[in-house]
Amino acid sequence: MTNKSTKQLDILKFIYEKQQQRGYPPTVREIGDGVGLASSSTVHGHLTRLQNKGFIQKKAEKTRAITVTNTGIQALKKADILALPDISAPVISTPQDIISSLDEDTILLQHNSNTMINIGILNRDYLLIKKESAIPDGAIVAVTLDKNNDGTSQTDVYRYFKERNQVRLQPENSNLKPVITNHVEIIGKVIGVYRNEIN
Repeated sequence: MTNKSTKQLDILKFIYEKQQQRGYPPTVREIGDGVGLASSSTVHGHLTRLQNKGFIQKKAEKTRAITVTNTGIQALKKADILALPDISAPVISTPQDIISSLDEDTILLQHNSNTMINIGILNRDYLLIKKESAIPDGAIVAVTLDKNNDGTSQTDVYRYFKERNQVRLQPENSNLKPVITNHVEIIGKVIGVYRNEIN
């Protein structure tokens, strides 16, 4: 993740929030003041990159003609803390908030796969994991398992289902099949997701 993409996210949020509050977008100067950028040329550069990504529309001849597109709104939804549908996720908005949320039973883990993309957990997201002894069916969990039966364990995230003497690890990705296994180490239950860049 980069400071540039994080700053673009800040700008996108600022524009959207001002549109919602006032009914019209902020000026370039207001954007700079709002996100801590003193240079208007730097703000223009970020706006151009946001426009190239399809997150905003702007007209050069008008100072307030900036509109957050539907694609931009979806990016904001994905970039905010994602309250998973079956859990009560903590409110986390910055890395410092994550650190202060941790205790001896909670860890931070970077997700490095596409197993859960259908519910908005993306590759490289940071996941807040709560260690729990009892995991209910359907919970989203981080696990360590040997998927290829070659002695190499890897960490991944799935929905957990106990079925007789086996465990079914169900991905939220229509391109992937569930993993049926007798041997899985459950790291813990996913209770929050953090992302601070625009993908």
